[in-house]
Amino acid sequence: MPKLGRNDPCPCGSGKKYKFCHLPIEEAAQAEQLRLHRAVDTLLPKIIVAAEEQTDAVPQAYQRFWNGKYTLDQLSELDELEGRGAERFLTWFAFDYLLEDGTTLVERLAAGTATADLTPEEVRLLGQWTPVRLRAYEISNIKKGQGMTMTDLIDGTQLELVDHAGSRRLRPDEVMVAHLVPSGASYFIAGAAAHLTEDTRVKLREFLGLHLEALQRDTPAAGWPELLQSRSELYNHFVMQLPVEEPNPSLLEDIITQTRVSLKLAGESLGIGKGGADE
Repeated sequence: MPKLGRNDPCPCGSGKKYKFCHLPIEEAAQAEQLRLHRAVDTLLPKIIVAAEEQTDAVPQAYQRFWNGKYTLDQLSELDELEGRGAERFLTWFAFDYLLEDGTTLVERLAAGTATADLTPEEVRLLGQWTPVRLRAYEISNIKKGQGMTMTDLIDGTQLELVDHAGSRRLRPDEVMVAHLVPSGASYFIAGAAAHLTEDTRVKLREFLGLHLEALQRDTPAAGWPELLQSRSELYNHFVMQLPVEEPNPSLLEDIITQTRVSLKLAGESLGIGKGGADE
């Protein structure tokens, strides 16, 4: 189809030239979308800084996210130990961890109850980001140099991710554990993502399923939403048991076996409660 020229009739059928009808509207919408995309890049560092300032809540959240594997004084080393681990933790802390009042830091920022110097575009984005939580996605389709179609491993929701670099090096069926934040109809990675080989898809879901069964022993009506809303750090507990980025079926089987045994022997009760509560 030939490109529509400025002096061509507007396709809306008004009889006016395109430049005097819908072109200005479309250009304004594109400019607004560009401002929002740029605001993604400026807002994310501000969220990380705000997370670092929550010194009272960070220690307990840190213990929970890393499941006791690292001490707080290793925070500065996590980028080397766990592949941008410090950024992954602080992003989870901001989006997922419930503070004393039962809200997340992102929710506080969106409501204006946490201090941050935000632009109008950043405030608009925050209003859309409050439901975002850590999730695992399968790469369903790749548009080289543009982005990828991501499918949530649990509920099948599909999102269009803008990731120019990732679209050149990742492959279909691989798994990404990340916070994906919206800007208009597109999504962007918040903070850092963990990339897993394609053979982890089934085992990650099985790992989460074991924890769901443990939760349902105490709360029979609980389902995936209740588990993932209250225990999204389980994604990271799975990731941190994978020391290499090569397929390793025996290691995956070991993770599932150890998880099944530990949950059974300990009679672990996950419960649904405030994110900041002791576990």
